[in-house]
Amino acid sequence: MNFFQDKGFQIVDFNQSADIYVINTCTVTQEADRKSKQMIRKAVRQNKKSKIIVTGCYAQSDYEDLQKIEGINLIAGNGEKNSILQQLEKINRHDTVIRVNPAKYLKKYDSNLKNRSSSLRARAWLKIQDGCNRFCAYCKVPYVRGPARSRPVKDVLEEVSDLSSNGVKEVVLMGINLGTYGRDIDKGEVNLAKLISLISNFKGIKRIRLSSIELIDIDAELLDTFKRCSKFCHHLHIPLQSGDDKILNLMNRPYDTSFFYQKISLIKETIPDIAITTDIMVGFPNEDNNSFSKTINFVRKICFAKIHVFQYSNRKECLADLLPNKVDNRIKKERSKMLQRLSKELSYDFQNKFLNSTAKILVEDEIKDKEGRIYSRGVTDNYIKVIIPDFVGKKGEIVNVKLNQISSNYVVSSVQISR
Repeated sequence: MNFFQDKGFQIVDFNQSADIYVINTCTVTQEADRKSKQMIRKAVRQNKKSKIIVTGCYAQSDYEDLQKIEGINLIAGNGEKNSILQQLEKINRHDTVIRVNPAKYLKKYDSNLKNRSSSLRARAWLKIQDGCNRFCAYCKVPYVRGPARSRPVKDVLEEVSDLSSNGVKEVVLMGINLGTYGRDIDKGEVNLAKLISLISNFKGIKRIRLSSIELIDIDAELLDTFKRCSKFCHHLHIPLQSGDDKILNLMNRPYDTSFFYQKISLIKETIPDIAITTDIMVGFPNEDNNSFSKTINFVRKICFAKIHVFQYSNRKECLADLLPNKVDNRIKKERSKMLQRLSKELSYDFQNKFLNSTAKILVEDEIKDKEGRIYSRGVTDNYIKVIIPDFVGKKGEIVNVKLNQISSNYVVSSVQISR
């Protein structure tokens, strides 16, 4: 957090002994809860004299559960992150444990909670939106992050300027429900499409990418911006969740498979080389073999470039927890493995379409193999991961490459020299 650095604190790797540990927790699944508690206990073990601060979504929703863990000095919900330093001063003065019952989530975007710009990266994640007004039956996020709220345009552009001056070439716009950006501020005069156009005016920024967006938020204006803005990366991550209309309805998703297919077809027609990646949930209550088969078939029909697969997890705040016909964990694991295998197959097919063609990549870093051979590493604008053997590119440099061969998670490429 930048306000710690402003007070002279030095950020160190989590595995190093520190005076203060800040664990920013997640609670989207039971596994996220488990990992959050695991990290807290690890921090307590590493330095018995350190101050342990727990914040984020798990702190927001399960304050009483966290109170049972010995060694925590401060529990602060999402609405209290800005008060952490003040609470820390109280702890230091009185050497006592302070457990703050998390306040209600924020109703306005907190612009103080931004990441510090860094010249060490070619790509930067830029949060512009928080919260969600859609209550999908499986999702705990609206209960812990609050209503959809947008970061002020002026504040976004100031950080873009800061990032650009620090050598960042690509910004990834992110939010809980990114496509709703602007609806709650400035009378809705600036939406996501207009914000992208404003960001594209910064000469130092060469690429603009979206982290994830719901299909129903991709309108004609955004598609037009996508088509005419040369800096807009040809990659969209659009959650599907299921390929069966019965399950989509139970999930309270705002579309059916017919609408999804028609909209994706329009996007691909507009941007032929686009990579569309997705999220699929397996094991949602009432997902039987027929429902899962429909998902497999629909995923093949769409031809996603990659699938992020995750298993349904009961969340006590969510409507899905009340549904009958829960799916056995063994079946969830089997279905998850099947979709992961399919994801690898579809990723290969997508990359294979572009072999022997040229592309521009943003050089992000360099790696060495066991033999000491050096590779530059980066991504194309449609998110094909690329390595270039025996080439050391400057971080943040845009390089023309020829895509030669698929190897594991990368496409091996060679530099194309302009003549």
